[in-house]
Amino acid sequence: MPYSLTDLDGMSLEAAQALPFEERDRLLDLIIAAGRGQSTDVVSYRTGLYADYFEEDLTRMLKVKAIKVLCRGTTSSGFDGLPVGENDEEQYRACFRHVKTHLDAAKTSFSRVVTLIVFLTNMDNWPLLNEVYREFIPVPPCRAVIGTTGLAQKTLAIEIVECIAYRVAE
Repeated sequence: MPYSLTDLDGMSLEAAQALPFEERDRLLDLIIAAGRGQSTDVVSYRTGLYADYFEEDLTRMLKVKAIKVLCRGTTSSGFDGLPVGENDEEQYRACFRHVKTHLDAAKTSFSRVVTLIVFLTNMDNWPLLNEVYREFIPVPPCRAVIGTTGLAQKTLAIEIVECIAYRVAE
């Protein structure tokens, strides 16, 4: 029988941590979903792109043995130092694919990202970024997109500066 967050709240730390990995993993998804919030019910153009805030419930996180994953700043640059992609759209996808590589290595996914900070060199590409973003981000985290006049290499169009996600310890 799957447990609810109410069930989790009623468990001792020891009982919760004794649950099978699969159950703790499922409960983590519920904890993250419950922590995402909007400051108003008013629907706006940004609906589906980001949450207004995330409440990190440390008690619940501890009970399921959640681990915070912090990804390094990531650009569209490959390991050879050259940007991947011939245009901004291709660079955006490459950057998100690179972050996915980090998340996969850390045993988590974009669905468990709670914070994302992006630097763009061309804010006129805001709609294009949102289009690519929707391809990778199934559940909206807290997000900030900041325009900048340049990145470490002049040819780079994007850097995902901060990406915070969670996973469950095995």
